[in-house]
Amino acid sequence: MTPGAFLRICIGLFGGVGLFIYGMKTVGWGLQKVAGRRMRNILSTLTNTPIKGTVIGALMTATIQSSSATTVMLIGFVNASLMTLSQAIGVVYGANIGTTFTVQLIAFNVSDYSLLLVGTGVMLLVFKRNRIVQYIGQSLLGFGLIFLGIKILMDTTEPLHSYPFFLQSLVSMKAYPLVAIAISAIFTGIIHSSAATIGIAMVLASQGIIDLSAAIPILLGADIGTCSTAILSSLGSSREGKRVAVAHLLFNLIGTALIYPFMGLFRETVLLMSDPFTASISRQIANGHMLFKVLNTMIFLPFTSPFRKLITFMIPIVPELERAFHVRYLDEEVLDTPEIALGQAGKETERMGNRVLDMLRQTVLVFQNGDDLLREEIKKMDNEIDFLDDAITRYLTSVAQRSLTEDQSRREISFLNIVDNLEHIGDLIDKNLMELARKKFDFGLHFSSGGEQDIILMHGQIYANLQKVMDAFVHWDAEKAKEVLHQFPRVDKLEADLRKAHIQRLHNGLQETIDTSSIHLDVISNLKQVNTHAESIAKEVAGEN
Repeated sequence: MTPGAFLRICIGLFGGVGLFIYGMKTVGWGLQKVAGRRMRNILSTLTNTPIKGTVIGALMTATIQSSSATTVMLIGFVNASLMTLSQAIGVVYGANIGTTFTVQLIAFNVSDYSLLLVGTGVMLLVFKRNRIVQYIGQSLLGFGLIFLGIKILMDTTEPLHSYPFFLQSLVSMKAYPLVAIAISAIFTGIIHSSAATIGIAMVLASQGIIDLSAAIPILLGADIGTCSTAILSSLGSSREGKRVAVAHLLFNLIGTALIYPFMGLFRETVLLMSDPFTASISRQIANGHMLFKVLNTMIFLPFTSPFRKLITFMIPIVPELERAFHVRYLDEEVLDTPEIALGQAGKETERMGNRVLDMLRQTVLVFQNGDDLLREEIKKMDNEIDFLDDAITRYLTSVAQRSLTEDQSRREISFLNIVDNLEHIGDLIDKNLMELARKKFDFGLHFSSGGEQDIILMHGQIYANLQKVMDAFVHWDAEKAKEVLHQFPRVDKLEADLRKAHIQRLHNGLQETIDTSSIHLDVISNLKQVNTHAESIAKEVAGEN
């Protein structure tokens, strides 16, 4: 082989695999946007049994064209306590079946029409009036790039028939299937796509360079190698998140170990099930991949509970040292799936809102009891809120840098505004109200009985408003938010009435009222500002901002 020919083959392989992988990602991006918010809701709510989880996992992975992406989402969900390990294991089974749909599509080998798919996809992608049409166009463009990559790989590998060294290397791999499995796993781990590895095997097989016997170890290794993405993404997650990644790896490792002694029988079964449909070697490889996944799932399903116990035993729960306050739901690994990422940001914002509610609830207790420890606890909570404000804002900014739908973009902006308002409420409580409480007790002052009851009344009304607002936010219920908005003007009237009552007590010459007048009026003023920020949050949810 001349240096020039070798270079051309290397460039062809490099570019063909690159187009293939980018096409896979493009298809996934487009289909994720078409699926939209339903994808996240389905994953977290309809997976309460292993069989349901398997079905949902298969459909989900067929939609986003990546079992690794589905598993990474599961790690995020389990890490955020949105799913249990048992639920996630069922989805892992299904994800492994779902990824075979991609290989089945590739086996159709419509490479001659790849440019037509690319052109059609681009035409639809620039269609400005309908976003769904644009997303479908993005998916078609991705499929076009996949098949264009296959065509380049086929053209590149055709001359390899003439090179005995290359053919001899492949014959050696066939003689040592464990070596083929290991090489395939490593290669797949590097490129993060089992479909790409199996696609290359299909190209080599269609050129007559390898047969089905040599392709089977490649697809087994590809399924092991694709677990690397989930393993890497689980490194910074909780123990439950790590267990999901281990479940994905063990599913493929154990499945490979079970089928390895019977590869000859497995090959004959694949040939038997393929002959009625097509004699294409590519279809045989695709059918072999699907058969392996289906058989593996059928073996694992009855033993889901022992499988879960095995994983729990391998990664046990151990007492952890007290850690610094940290984010719970923000997962960097799902940023490329904006719908999931926004859901995670929403959960973290809900957590921030609950923190603010705790602060506000305890505020009145500080004024009543002068509890310094409680005041310090509120200060600590405000520091946590500031931390969450920064973390969520950074996370949402990263989400915004992805390609978002119009609805996703609106929600991202709304979340930023809601987080900002929650942070302002935290500051009002810690910096203003707690300072007023400190001043009140440092000077040994006491509100009059009427004045204290007025503050409790106003505090209760505002706390109730914020509770209802956060409930509307959690369910993103615009109608509920609009109902709450009707109650905010009452606080304005209440504040005016309480000021009049305070002035009346001043006129009556109550000494306690005179001593605490400025503190009393400042407390009312700050509580009204809290109410204003709560109203702004309600408007974001109601879509009135």
